[in-house]
Amino acid sequence: MGEAPKPQGPVRLELACRPYPAGGALYELELYVAVNACDGLAAGLYHYERQSHRLARISGRTAAVDHLLQDAAGASGIARERLQLLLIVAARLQRVAWKYASVAYALTLKHVGVLYQTMYLAATAMNLAPCAFGCGDADLFARAAGTDYYAETSVGEFLLGSKV
Repeated sequence: MGEAPKPQGPVRLELACRPYPAGGALYELELYVAVNACDGLAAGLYHYERQSHRLARISGRTAAVDHLLQDAAGASGIARERLQLLLIVAARLQRVAWKYASVAYALTLKHVGVLYQTMYLAATAMNLAPCAFGCGDADLFARAAGTDYYAETSVGEFLLGSKV
């Protein structure tokens, strides 16, 4: 946690550091992984914990997680049983809203694009099959992850799998 000076008084912030650029270095994006099929990783929903560089399991394959995967399969045209990983990009908008006010959401979407580029480059270098798309359900994500829709909501989706 930190504080930023404002004319109305200091604003308390949760600070973050990430390996990609972000406006004001505020890093409002959080990553979640909905696993359908992955060697060594049980099906379910995970949150990426940046400080320990690990995935923390939130839940197993609940109805909401299954619905997220089904929606991704339908939107991408990939058979449900062939879908491997769905990465969900969520935003804690208050991290940028205190400073960027009316352009916070637009800035967040630009950050999603920067993150997608980084993920495409890394996945391609690893000979994986990446695919960004934007048809997620923020309400469904909030139910699946147990987040407060107004504090942290999904803003992007990215499929990742093997090329086989």
